[in-house]
Amino acid sequence: MAMRILKFDLNTYNQTKDLPGGPVFGVVEEELADIEMFTDQHGNPTRGGMIGYALAYLLMAGFVGAIFYLL
Repeated sequence: MAMRILKFDLNTYNQTKDLPGGPVFGVVEEELADIEMFTDQHGNPTRGGMIGYALAYLLMAGFVGAIFYLL
């Protein structure tokens, strides 16, 4: 399942901002890349990728713990 994000279309706005009737506002739908671990050419996870995932999970657990502690 691909996630999508809606963004303001700056190109259309910048091209039409000086029109007598005003600028044209538009929205562009972009697809977000899937989050996955970095792998080498053989498909094995890299050491840096594993360290990054471990740090990310530790930070997430710390923030969740801090929220519960503060509330």
